[in-house]
Amino acid sequence: MGTFYISDDMAYDEDVVVLTVGGEIDYSASPRLKHRITDHLKSDGRHLVLDLSWTTFIDSTAIGVLMGAAKRMHESDHGTLAVVCSHEKVLQIFEISGLDSVITLYGTCDEAISGLAMTG
Repeated sequence: MGTFYISDDMAYDEDVVVLTVGGEIDYSASPRLKHRITDHLKSDGRHLVLDLSWTTFIDSTAIGVLMGAAKRMHESDHGTLAVVCSHEKVLQIFEISGLDSVITLYGTCDEAISGLAMTG
């Protein structure tokens, strides 16, 4: 079990919330991430940016949490999930799992927020 942290919600504007997640998102950390995403969905937030810039590892449980969140947001027309990721190993996991074809990845938080603004 590695280190894991998740920030308090940072509202960029009324439609965008940014969560910064760092460390290792593994089987022990994934339930906390899922809980925070679920809280966002319940609060009628439109767009969610997960800033994984400080995340060094994700496992299959984290992939499942992100896949499930993207699916729920899409099916309920509840907004969009965008992920900021620049760590090479984490990017490889996104590519291998195919998650990069489901969730839009950005290099910076500013890029993610701009991308979400274009989606409406």
